[in-house]
Amino acid sequence: MIENPSGEVYKNLIDVLCTYSDTFYFITRKELRYNPLILEQFEPYIIETYKTKEWANTLTAGPPATVYLIQSNPETCKILQQSANSLYEWVAPNLPEDLTFLKNNFEWFTCTTHEEFGGFSIRSEYYKKIMSQIHGLKIKREE
Repeated sequence: MIENPSGEVYKNLIDVLCTYSDTFYFITRKELRYNPLILEQFEPYIIETYKTKEWANTLTAGPPATVYLIQSNPETCKILQQSANSLYEWVAPNLPEDLTFLKNNFEWFTCTTHEEFGGFSIRSEYYKKIMSQIHGLKIKREE
């Protein structure tokens, strides 16, 4: 992505990501603080949590992060849309970090919030067509 999706572009992006994903995850790190009320909202939809030093686009030398694997459904979509006004707002101290969306266990959208990097791994024309539905989203193709 060329710029941080915000406002209606952010809401549309989240809507498309949720619609075409089975699950998504975000991470928290032991050394950072997060708003506990945000995590509580997702609690009924958490499939699993686990600790790891490696997740989409990240390999940490520090303490492991906690991954929250969450159902992608209309309720979690609404929470994502109401919790932030832009993609890169998903960062401590308020929100968990590194939103990643999966379909059939394939990470088709990843985000590294601190670096303000988000991108798609598109494997078919089908997903290219889906991305064209997000008006105002600025992306460029990288090989």
